[in-house]
Amino acid sequence: MKELELEYRVFGTGKSTLIIEMGIGGDFYNWFSFINQIEKDFRVVIYHRAGYGKSAVSQKTRTTNNIGTELHKLVERLGIKEQFVLMGHSFGGLCAQHYAKIYPEKIKGLILIDSTSFNYSKLYKLNIPVMNSLISIEKMVESNLNTSKNSKENLEIKYNDLIAEYEMILPSSDSRKFKDFISSPLLFDTIANEIKNWESSSRNIIDLGKFPDIPLTVIARDKKTSIKAFTKHGIPSEEAVLYEDVWRKLQIELSRMSSKGEMVIAEDSDHNIHIDRPDIILQCLKRYIK
Repeated sequence: MKELELEYRVFGTGKSTLIIEMGIGGDFYNWFSFINQIEKDFRVVIYHRAGYGKSAVSQKTRTTNNIGTELHKLVERLGIKEQFVLMGHSFGGLCAQHYAKIYPEKIKGLILIDSTSFNYSKLYKLNIPVMNSLISIEKMVESNLNTSKNSKENLEIKYNDLIAEYEMILPSSDSRKFKDFISSPLLFDTIANEIKNWESSSRNIIDLGKFPDIPLTVIARDKKTSIKAFTKHGIPSEEAVLYEDVWRKLQIELSRMSSKGEMVIAEDSDHNIHIDRPDIILQCLKRYIK
């Protein structure tokens, strides 16, 4: 069987290798500013999962198990034989948890940035009707499937403001690639597939048993900042507070998976900590610089 081709970039000259697993819908152009700050200390690998950007579309279900297996094949293809630091943001953190359980011998350290929890379903059992009407699993799957039915041209119009934003910060060659990235109907079909399989992926991670006793850092967003962002978008404050309280408890639970785990709060940061507080992540990475 032909190997799945994944789009990736390699930066940096450092002796330690860092691999970044992005969140759902994430593009690696969004990480370039952060990577620029660490490429002297790390060899940084960032990639687009199957169905994202120029990466081939996989015929396999978009579970964290399949995503982890595909990442491992990329690691082998790149000839990375030494242990590396794996960093996962949001849903990418869920993928990273799965990878660490099936390939623990490859991991020097795991950094989870405001990561999705394997117990994420607790969030959808809360009494948060307004929030669930907007971001329930069913709503997110439906929304992305509907978006995937648009033509490339219509998606370029829909995301025109975001495309213009990237054009201001990226070289022209990369801004054109981002335009292709965000205007691909296949991207949104893939996102829907990943979201739809959250529950089975989470069960699978739990069924794999005990988490390996590896160095682990969990970086969590600032509750007050996220509550403010939710209410700004019309979420009742009592729902936002309830949601954020449970999100924080799930982050604490993640930090306790390993006896070598630690918890760090990114004050004044919402979910995208690599943009809001890159300095926090940089500080956590220092222990891995050779």
